Amino acid sequence: MNSKSKDTSKQNKENRQPKGKKLTAAQRRQLEREQRRNASIDDPLAAFDTTGGYRKSEPEDIGSIAGLSGFSLEDDYYSRIYGDFANEPEVRPERKRPEPPEDEGEIKPASPLTRRQRHIRMIASYISVFFIIVIAAVVLSLTVMFKTTEIKVEAEGLPYSDEQVIEASGLSMSDNIFLAKRKAAEKKLVESFPYVEAADVSFRIPGTQIITIETAIPSYQVQFSGGYAVVSGNCRILEVNEKQKNEIPLLKGIKLDHTQPGEYITFEKASTKQILDEVVKNINENDVGNIYGIDISNAANIELNYDNRITILLGLPEDVGYKLRTAKAIINGSLAANDKGTLDVSLANSERRSSYFTPIYSDTASLPEGGASSRSEQIGQSSKPSESEEYYLEDIIE
Repeated sequence: MNSKSKDTSKQNKENRQPKGKKLTAAQRRQLEREQRRNASIDDPLAAFDTTGGYRKSEPEDIGSIAGLSGFSLEDDYYSRIYGDFANEPEVRPERKRPEPPEDEGEIKPASPLTRRQRHIRMIASYISVFFIIVIAAVVLSLTVMFKTTEIKVEAEGLPYSDEQVIEASGLSMSDNIFLAKRKAAEKKLVESFPYVEAADVSFRIPGTQIITIETAIPSYQVQFSGGYAVVSGNCRILEVNEKQKNEIPLLKGIKLDHTQPGEYITFEKASTKQILDEVVKNINENDVGNIYGIDISNAANIELNYDNRITILLGLPEDVGYKLRTAKAIINGSLAANDKGTLDVSLANSERRSSYFTPIYSDTASLPEGGASSRSEQIGQSSKPSESEEYYLEDIIE
C-alpha cells in the first residue's frame, strides 16, 4: 500500500464517528446546524454542494472558523463536537398529550371579529346604554319628580263646588301625576254625583292634574206621588223636587219604580225607551225650545206641548227630525205669538211637505167667518175655531 492510499485511509478514519458513541436525532440535527454555520461564514451558498450534502471546510479555513465559533486552534474540531455531545444527556422527544375530543368542551381560541360583527356589537352597546338611561329617568320621575302641585276642575253648569269634586275624586297633592289613580277617580265622580255624566282626569307636566267633567243635561221630568223626578237623556235621575220645573218637559206615559237620585229608570218595553231617546235627541239637535211636555202614552201618536199653547202631533216615530223642523218653521214664521191650537205634522216628510194647524179662539169677536168645528165642541171651548189651515213649507224646510 503506497503512501497516498495510507493518507486517504487515515483521513477517512478521522472523519468517521468514534466507536461506541451513537448520536441521537437531536444531536445529529445540532451537528448539521454547526456544519452549515461554519461552512457559510465566508460564502453562505458554499454550505450546499450540488450533490445534496454539506461541503467540509478546507483545512486552512479551520483556524478562522474556530476563531469565530469560539474553538481554539489546538482543539480537534470533530473530537470537540463529539466530546460535547457525548457528555450531554440524551434528549428524548416530549410526549404530546392527546387532545380532548370535541364533546369534552374543547376551548378554542377566539377568532378575530369581522367588521360587521364589530358594528353590531357597537350598536348593541349603544342600545344598552340608552335603555339604562331611560330606566333611570323613569325611576327618578316616579319617585322624586312630578309631584302634584295643583288640581283643577273644568266643568260648565255643574251644581257642585270644586272642593266637593276634588274630595270625591280621591286625588291628593302628594300623588305623583304619573301614578295617580285616574280611572278610579273618574269612576268615583260618576258614582258620587248624578249630574256628572262623564269624567276625565288628565295631567299636565310638571305637576298639575285636571278633572274635566261633562255635565248631565235634564231632558224631562216624571211625576210621581211624592213630586217630580228630573231625568237626564241617559235615563238617570238627577234630582227630585216637590214642584214641577217649567223649563223641563213633563214626560207622560211611564211610571217610576224608584226615585233615588243617581239611579236609572227602567221601562216596561225596550221600544218605549228607543222612541223617547229618538224624540229627545231630535229636540236637542234641532234646538226646539219651549217644549213643556212629551206624551208617549200612544206610540203611534206622539204629542209635544209647546209653550203651553200649541199641541204638536208627531204621529209615528218616523222622520222625527224633519217633523220638528217643520213645526218650528210654522210656529216662528206663520203663527202669531198668542195663537193657540193643534199643529199636525204627522204626515210631513221629504215627499209630502204639508202640515195642518187647527186654531182655538177664546174671544168670539175674533172668530173668522165659518161654522164651529166638532173638535171645539169635544174639548168644551165656548169659542169656535175656524177650519184647519193647511201649510206648504216647500220653501222653508229642506
